[in-house]
Amino acid sequence: MPAIRPKSIHDQIVDTLGRQIVSGEFPAHSQIPTEMVLAESLGVGRLALREAMKALAARGLVVIRPKTGTQVLPREHWNLFDPQVLGWHVQNPLDDKFLEDLIELRRAIEPAAARLAAARRDGGDLARMRADFEGMVAARTRDDYIAADLAFHGALLRASGNQFIRQLDGVLSRVLRASFTASRGTHVADGKALALHESLLLACEAGDEAAAQAAVGRLIDRAVTNIQAKARRPRA
Repeated sequence: MPAIRPKSIHDQIVDTLGRQIVSGEFPAHSQIPTEMVLAESLGVGRLALREAMKALAARGLVVIRPKTGTQVLPREHWNLFDPQVLGWHVQNPLDDKFLEDLIELRRAIEPAAARLAAARRDGGDLARMRADFEGMVAARTRDDYIAADLAFHGALLRASGNQFIRQLDGVLSRVLRASFTASRGTHVADGKALALHESLLLACEAGDEAAAQAAVGRLIDRAVTNIQAKARRPRA
């Protein structure tokens, strides 16, 4: 296993400020503290801070104006498809609108991808999906289950044979992780979830496009039901 490299100072600054913006600690339209104040509070150099601000600006989180300073932009300006931006959202309680948009995105893409996958999959695609499903079955921790689940959905997108849908694998992986995080408790999986994934796998193996599309729809419906149930559950 390759060694895990520690984050650079640049990455740490970007991560810290990105999480603060996404969490609302620095709300939309608010002014970020001056470069001198922020550098001192974070214990970093001003040059490193300046480069980190440029990275946040590139993701649409802030706008840098020479005379008026740095201001946080509203979320509609943020690059929500950026893996880090989505990751920062996952680390915070997800608001209803964000979750609704995630589900809408899944409904727009995954059923079509499932139909195409059932029609176009080859032996390699099916082998990957089968291996990922078996990884879900064998998972003993929640993290292992989510990793296998994400791999399964990624294999489905690749099996679609559509180059644009394939390119969405990385983006949808983050979207799915956010959806999974919002819809699951601390348990690993349950029989119903595995049965739905197996139905999707079997439909793809049989080349049944309608069944594959329906199976994905049921998976998304289940995610919605779990999210709603989790929202109603009293907080500890």
